[in-house]
This record gives sequence, C-alpha cells and structure tokens, in this order.
Amino acid sequence: MKIRIKNGQEFEARAGETLLSALGRAGIPVSASCGGKHRCGKCLVRIAEGRIRDILPPEKSSIRKNLPAGTVLACASVPETDITLELIGEHAYEGGAYQKISAVNTAGNTAGNRRTGIALDIGTTTVSARLIDLDSGEELDTYSALNQQRVFGADVMSRIGAAREGKTAELFSIINRQTEQIISGFKEKFRLDSSIETLVVAANTTMLHLFVNEDPSAMGEIPFKPVFLEERKYSGKDLGLSVNSVYLFPSISAFIGADIVSGLCEIDILKAGEAVFFIDIGTNGEMALFHEGKLYCASAAAGPALEGAEISCGVGSIRGAINKVQWIGGKLDWATIDDDPPVGICGCGLIDTIALMLDREIIDETGAFCDDDREDFEVSSGISITNRDVRQYQLAKSAILSAIKIVIKSAGIDLNDVKKVYVAGGLGFYIDRKSAVRSGLLPAEFLDKIEVCGNTSLKGAVRALLFLAGQHNAAATANDAADFRQTSREIVKISSITDLASNPEFMDAFAENMIFPAQEDHDDV
Repeated sequence: MKIRIKNGQEFEARAGETLLSALGRAGIPVSASCGGKHRCGKCLVRIAEGRIRDILPPEKSSIRKNLPAGTVLACASVPETDITLELIGEHAYEGGAYQKISAVNTAGNTAGNRRTGIALDIGTTTVSARLIDLDSGEELDTYSALNQQRVFGADVMSRIGAAREGKTAELFSIINRQTEQIISGFKEKFRLDSSIETLVVAANTTMLHLFVNEDPSAMGEIPFKPVFLEERKYSGKDLGLSVNSVYLFPSISAFIGADIVSGLCEIDILKAGEAVFFIDIGTNGEMALFHEGKLYCASAAAGPALEGAEISCGVGSIRGAINKVQWIGGKLDWATIDDDPPVGICGCGLIDTIALMLDREIIDETGAFCDDDREDFEVSSGISITNRDVRQYQLAKSAILSAIKIVIKSAGIDLNDVKKVYVAGGLGFYIDRKSAVRSGLLPAEFLDKIEVCGNTSLKGAVRALLFLAGQHNAAATANDAADFRQTSREIVKISSITDLASNPEFMDAFAENMIFPAQEDHDDV
C-alpha cells in the first residue's frame, strides 16, 4: 500500500502494518507516548483519501470517543487501500519537511572547504546538532528536531522495551538515518567541499547504545547493566555516516549518561570551590551534587510529562508550544515558542500553569480542583489542563524533588549548603525559577541560586569537538585548555550513584512531596 502525506512525501506500508509503524520507518516522528500500545491517544492523523481498518481493542474503545472529529489513531489504523493522510498538531508538516524546533544560522552559507565538525546531542525527545568551523571555533549553524524514535514511546524505558522485543536494529536505523540527514543538510546548506572531520556525540546511555546498534535490553531490569559505559571512537564508515570520525562521551551508569558527563564538563564542575548542584530535567531528572571533591548522582524516573507527553494538550518544545503562562493585568496571558499560534503546551508552560492554578486557588495543595464542578482549566482556546494532567505533573515533580533531597542528604549536607544550582536540559531554556519552586519541582532553598543554562550536553560536545580539533574557544585561558577527555574520565571516577529504587527513604519522600507547597500571597498585576 502507498501512503502519501498531504503536501509531503510518499512511501510504502507493509502488509498488515499500522500507520504508526509505517510512518516511523519513513522517518516521520509521530509522537506515541505509549509506544503504540493504544493508551495515550497522541498519534493522531487525519485520513484525506483511502480506507483503513481500525484495530483498536474493544477494551480501549473509550479512547476513540475523545478523538477530534475526522481523526484516527495511527497505532490502531491498518491501511486497506492506498492512503493520503494529513499530519496534525505537533506532527504537522511545513512545506513537505518536518518542522524544526529551532534553526539558527549565524553565518552565510559559504563554509566552502573549511574544516568543520558537528556536535550532536541525542535526547530521548529532541535531537540537536551544531556545525562548527574547526579553524576559527565559529558556530555556523544549530539544528534541532524531535527524535524520530518517538514512535516507540516517549521515555527511555519504552525504547528499552522496544529493544527487548527485537527492535534494536530498527531503532538504530531510525536515529542513524536522522543523523545522516542532519549531516547531509549541513553539507548542502553550506556547500561544504571537504568531509566533515569529526562528530562528537553526547546522549543518555540508552540513546548511545541505540546510536551504535548495541542492544540496551539489559538496562531494563535489575541489575540494569549496560553493554558499555566507556568513551568510544568509530570511523564514520563503521556507522554508515558521512564523517571521518565519531567520538562518544563516556557515561557514569545506566541512567546517568554521557549527556550529563558532557554537561558537567561544560560547567567546569571540578573547579567548583563550594557545593554545586546540577540537574538535567527531561523524561528523567538526572542530577549530580559536587561536594568536597566527590560527585553524588541519581536519576529520578520522572516520566515524560515535563516533555509534553502524557499531558492531554502537551507537546514538545516546538514552534507554537505555549511556554510561558502568567497572570497580568487581571487576566491570563501566555506566549508561544517563535510567537506562532498555539498548538499545545510544553513543559515550561505546564510548570507556569500549575503555579498559577495554585496561586489563583484553582487547585488546592492536593492537586484537586477547588470547584468540584470544574473539569479543566483553559489556558487558550482548545488547550486545557485537566485533573489527570495535574496528577501527572505531581508524579513528575515529586520524583525529582524527592531525589534532590535524598542526594543532598547522602552527601551529609543541607539544602541551604548548596551555593549554586545549574538547571539544564529541555527545561533549561524557558523555565521560570519562581514557577518551578511554587509548583514544587525544585526546593525553595534553591530559588535565588538557580542558573538556567540550556543544553549543556550540546555545549560540552562543542568544547570536546574543538579540543579534538586542537582548538579552544578564543576566550579560553591556559587553564581551560585541559584535555576534556581527562576531565570526563575524572568525573566518572569520582561519581557515586544513589539507587533510588532501593532506597527506603525515597518512597516516603515521594508520598510526602506529592503535596504542593502551601499557598502564598499573590498580586493581581
């Protein structure tokens, strides 16, 4: 069967294959938070022409009742004829190419035969890349898009589950193709005459395994054993990529990955003279406390709510995502990424909304609506927060806050002893510090110490790339020229892991931290 995307590409579907599976193989990252298990209701498409067979199990039929008119679930739709479909919402096409989250060009398209390299951050939700002139250190371009593996689920455990079902090669193929598309796109855009020298990759441990076609299945069960943690080097040919060489940062553990090591290198954590806390908030809350020459690490399974998944109107940090919500001049006000019309609400917008709902006494400290007759809170036309959404946020924030407190305690210090807090990851661009504290995501003791630092994983990969090229940032001093490989190895060496799953205090803290912070005064300004 042929599948055509309205105003887009055309590809073949296998016999008996769902639309979701076919779209995934074609490199079209339709979000499926539940991994195609018919639970989340997110993989919506609209059939313009053709006929499909609905395979939604009877026990899941209630999901169908809530679908927007004219839409079907891609995970429950098997083509019976050639199909023309339209992608909607977060999945929408623009001009036949999947919409980029961001693209910043800081130079003309004239790289020519200059030496270039690429820093790549592979997140569970987002893939980001930066093209670097290796002679000058100039950042030529930055590209970000949703990870095309999202068809297999929104979080790490969903991807591991798919691997355990024998789909490691398919997951590898998807990220490999997406990486090569990024490489080829940079080459074409800048008319590069010579090969890209080096690709430096930072990612969580599972994403690194899938990037090099290693089976991550063993990380899905105790004792959570990865195939590798050490740094690795490949030729581009080894991985079928059009670059000369590939370097992978080392990881600390199964759930404290190379993205965290890269971020810790970027903020020069080893040079901190006082207690410093680093947290990367995404589908997991990965954190590290540096205190007296040691790193205390943990990973909280926060779930995908803060990346927009499992939220009824949630989306990733894409154009049109509501990323700022506040009460101004006696009314609700919001902003979207790139000022586009709203298509949903991302993690930062959700945090702001929860904080506002608490301040306005729309929900109480337990997360329940104060008005028993209220079913949701409308942020914008067609975009609302439901009681289930609030509960999903409570689960995520409680996991992260509880983990923070336990990590701090494991080092024998108090929250007040932490002098600086770095917030990185998907929320590290737009997060409002006050909203994060008000909604119980971060402790109040952190409020005046927070530095929002964006994608430190990608920034660290850039520094590694420049070192490999024998170059350093023009502003660097001699002390900054230390071998990043030595730094990353030292970070791994001094790290200890707090296993939250086996920590008896974690579940007690988790239950306690489900409650939102007490109501505070607010002004209608």
